[in-house]
Amino acid sequence: MSHVDERLREVFEQTEDSGEVYTESLDSINYFKLRSKAAANDGLYKLMGNDLCMFRCDYKDKDAIMIIFSIPINSDEDTTGAKNVAERVMEVIEATERYFVTIDNLRSEEVKEDKFVYVTMIKILNGSE
Repeated sequence: MSHVDERLREVFEQTEDSGEVYTESLDSINYFKLRSKAAANDGLYKLMGNDLCMFRCDYKDKDAIMIIFSIPINSDEDTTGAKNVAERVMEVIEATERYFVTIDNLRSEEVKEDKFVYVTMIKILNGSE
């Protein structure tokens, strides 16, 4: 198991056992607020050069874990920076799918004010199926 897989497993299990619960809408997430909440509760981790936080949540009436990667956007507006962000998004998705095999929901959203691309994944817990 790689370092990335091991770290994902560790954070996922911690979140499953005693993680913060996210109860707001999954359609309009305030990422800045969540990152701040995670940081205040020692729940913001570095993985692959990106910030990672996880929260327990309810997805389609099932217990789930919401996984959020915060990928910094380069300050320069050239195409190299955009390609770099896209590559990092794909690396995060590949690493997560390699460990979890399936993800029940996946989306990415660029928030220019925060200077991040947020990749949000939801994984339904096994006992909830």
